[in-house]
Amino acid sequence: IVQFLVPQIFDKSNKEHCRIYTADNAADNRPLEIVQFLVPLVFDQSDKDACCIKAAKIAAKNGYFLIVQFFISCLTSPHQRENIRFQCVLKACSRHHEKVVASLGLKPDWLFQFSTIFNFTAAMAIQGTNSALDSALSQMEPHQITHLLCLSISQRHVALAVTLISDERVSTQHVDLPDSTGATALMLTADAGHHELIEKLIDLGASVRAEDSQGRTALSRACEAGHVRAAKALMDRGADANHRDNHGLTCAQLAQSFDQRQVLRLLNPTEISDKELHQLLSDAGFTQQRAKCQQNLADWLQEVARVLTQDRRQMTGSYAEGWANSLVQVNGRTAADSDIDWTVLVAGQKFHLEGGCDRRYRICEVETPLQVTEGHAQVTVGTGSQPAVAATACGVRPAQDTCHAIDCCSSFCEDRIEKLLRNNLDHVHLVRATRPSSTNELRVSFSFQEKRIMRQLSTVQGQLFTFIKFIFKRHLPLTLDTPGLKTYHAKTLLFFMLERHGTDPETEAWQPHNLIALLNESLDMMLSFIDSSSSPDECMPHFFMPDAPLYFKNAGIGGDFDNTKARVRDRLREMRSDIGGVVEQLRRLVRPLQSEKFYFHPFTLLPLTAPPAVTKIMEGRDKFADVYSVVHQCTLFTARLSQPLSSHLYVNFRCLSWSLQAELLRNRAPAIAFDHWIEQLLGDPDLEELLTLAHYSDCREHVELSLQQMEMIEKRETRRHGDAGRGEDRLDHVFAIA
Repeated sequence: IVQFLVPQIFDKSNKEHCRIYTADNAADNRPLEIVQFLVPLVFDQSDKDACCIKAAKIAAKNGYFLIVQFFISCLTSPHQRENIRFQCVLKACSRHHEKVVASLGLKPDWLFQFSTIFNFTAAMAIQGTNSALDSALSQMEPHQITHLLCLSISQRHVALAVTLISDERVSTQHVDLPDSTGATALMLTADAGHHELIEKLIDLGASVRAEDSQGRTALSRACEAGHVRAAKALMDRGADANHRDNHGLTCAQLAQSFDQRQVLRLLNPTEISDKELHQLLSDAGFTQQRAKCQQNLADWLQEVARVLTQDRRQMTGSYAEGWANSLVQVNGRTAADSDIDWTVLVAGQKFHLEGGCDRRYRICEVETPLQVTEGHAQVTVGTGSQPAVAATACGVRPAQDTCHAIDCCSSFCEDRIEKLLRNNLDHVHLVRATRPSSTNELRVSFSFQEKRIMRQLSTVQGQLFTFIKFIFKRHLPLTLDTPGLKTYHAKTLLFFMLERHGTDPETEAWQPHNLIALLNESLDMMLSFIDSSSSPDECMPHFFMPDAPLYFKNAGIGGDFDNTKARVRDRLREMRSDIGGVVEQLRRLVRPLQSEKFYFHPFTLLPLTAPPAVTKIMEGRDKFADVYSVVHQCTLFTARLSQPLSSHLYVNFRCLSWSLQAELLRNRAPAIAFDHWIEQLLGDPDLEELLTLAHYSDCREHVELSLQQMEMIEKRETRRHGDAGRGEDRLDHVFAIA
């Protein structure tokens, strides 16, 4: 049809235009015969060249390599043919038309000068279509092949690098040729972390001992960049981790200076198996048996405390639950950053919750139940958000928190409690706590149910909780400077794990060989909780009340605290990929037990309170309550006498011993050994001891002896200080007491 129509056009100008236009369309639509017919008919050579150049580019873009070759062959100037060849190669590379590129050929320099051509070659290597590359390699000098190999490695074109390494024209002389900085292909591979290329390069003859201009080997550079797998591959093939660069730094020191923790773990192995982790925690006392002992001690203290305080208090929290009150070992001690928690139910007051109160009691019928919103009961007047009154640690006495709570008439969210606890008999209670930016509400607390659940944990379940608590309370805030999670978050996370795998400790999931897997799963679960909420304050749902969120520590403050969520999430992700490093931190903290005994000092563990007066010595736990009262009275007496004007508490323990004897043996046989007291006094009498003798002895001679010795002490102090007036005042005070 074309051959018939073109001659029918009589106007020469129109005919020429028609030929050129039709040739362009033919280049865009593939019919080679039409192109071969039309192009020779174009009379003007400049028009013909312009037509061929334009049409060749169109054909190259569309992948018609035969048409491209024909148009280029029609050009009269060699310079034009070479120029359009390059432009067609560029067009074809941008569209990945390998046949066009292969038919035209690649000049080696084009690979280095134009990223489009280089990226095309890399893409073809992935497909295994390398005819264009083969043609270029046949024209290259050794240094060009090395340059291309290094470029493919640094640009992360692994398939192209593998193709070059596998080519028979690439040999040892290519792989170890350094660039201007002294870097070899193996070093660049280490920089980029291509562990899969390292063995291929070494098999080809690459040296692991070669150094760059700074004296660094491939292993040095891998450690600096933090590529663990690359470093491992190099070490497996003989790379020296003790090599020092020009600055005298070893591989470990380079990794340390760039905070490459995973590489440091590789260089200084600290891997620990599930069995070793389980044994590590067991040796430190984190076992079900030791937890039971701790729980029994807590129950004993609770009963004595109830006698002393005469209120409805329960010990709650980690000490009572038996797990991780100390993260060092389970020996009865309380960690410095932990405390003993007491919950005191306010007498004579009871609340009713909508959805919990079942109207079983007569009073329930007349009381209006409180609405519960996101775990908080709505009340008319708020009571603040300080659930506990803290007594700070002092000496060997641990810190103690006392939470005054209001009992409820029933349980709440019973279906959730039954997931972990059968036969729940405890009611929930309300504590003084609100959500961020909320008022007029009280938080629903399940601490009594939580205590029972925690007391049922097996050794592996308790160890998992201990490890999670270590991460949340110690590793994140102290090691990584990222506070935000608390013990309650760790406990809640454990509850969700118990729900997922069941509470039966005999199931496969709760066996010691799964301990690290359980930890990884827990961290993944925590990350999913954090990601599931868009609020910067919320971190996870409450276990018993899924519609109630738990908040990060210091939530609602704003400012930099709004970044807590992002920081915690990032740190947890880092830990998830470096569990071995976290285990190593735990290993440094825990200590194996030196003795099976527990530290148990009731006088330092019971709440500070004025005990009731002793009427008679009772049996059982009440008996100890009476002893506690006696010691309390004696301690205050001796301390008050010794330093009446001082704010410090000083106790003479010989005097305390005498006071206890006098209190416990009064009107009993054997009689108090006052003569023995006097023998000890004659050596170096102490004012407090003299006062104790005068206070308890009914013998006139003992009182006179005490007064004489007091006068001597007072005169000696007066001469020493030169302050007679002050001495007389003190003596008058002492005599008044005596």
